[in-house]
Amino acid sequence: MTFMTKTSRLLFAGMLLLLSYNCNAQSASRYLFHFDPFKQVQPESPMQGRKVKVRIDFGLLQQFYVTDPNYTTGENTTGDGTPYTLGLKLEIPIMKNSDIITGIDYMNEGFNFDSYFFAKGYSFLYNDSLVYNHDISLDEIQIPILYKMNFSNEERNVKTFYATLGWAFRYLLFNNATVTSTEDTKHPFVWEGQNDIVSAYHLITAQGSGIIEASLGYQHNALRNGNAWYLEIEYKYGVSPFIYNGNGMGSNNVQFSLNTLAFKFGLRL
Repeated sequence: MTFMTKTSRLLFAGMLLLLSYNCNAQSASRYLFHFDPFKQVQPESPMQGRKVKVRIDFGLLQQFYVTDPNYTTGENTTGDGTPYTLGLKLEIPIMKNSDIITGIDYMNEGFNFDSYFFAKGYSFLYNDSLVYNHDISLDEIQIPILYKMNFSNEERNVKTFYATLGWAFRYLLFNNATVTSTEDTKHPFVWEGQNDIVSAYHLITAQGSGIIEASLGYQHNALRNGNAWYLEIEYKYGVSPFIYNGNGMGSNNVQFSLNTLAFKFGLRL
């Protein structure tokens, strides 16, 4: 009986000692329970080490636009200049390998085509006499909201690839149209006007519409601070076509769609 009593007391004391040690170990940890009471477990944030970054980019544009072949001909997708884009955006980490990108893009575009021109002293007949060249230049402001998915961990890899997908608000900031005659070589100038283009499907304003955009990119990372440079191919599809009214007399009333493919170089700082 004495042996059993001593054995019971020793077992009871051992259990109290183990329980006391386990409680002390758990109180020093951030978790209420973990499998190893003798090891300190530190929780790992999915965005650990990643910070909000600024993206600055420049790119050249390939334009894709479609007009009504019954009212236009001789399309030139570049106009008189080289279309380009500038961007200033924020990259906000939301998970270990994904981000939200938002900010502003500026687009400078231009194209021309031959069409009719109706005004006082000019013919009002649709007689296939497309002898007036309309040179159009556009300035756009776009506000994108994009989801960026990194194909590998950019904190551990110098070279990474990524994709983005999202939507943007498209606003026609300014547009200019110059009309010249292709027949009168001595006095070709006919008319010039501004802001004669509106969206077919208005969003907030007559100059506003939407864009769906997607891109693929290569990113070269600086592991010590998270900065990077990147190359990106980006396609933007305009949800709404545009209507070009010419000199305001309804003479042209040409509806066209304008989509772009951008080849960009950028810095993430």
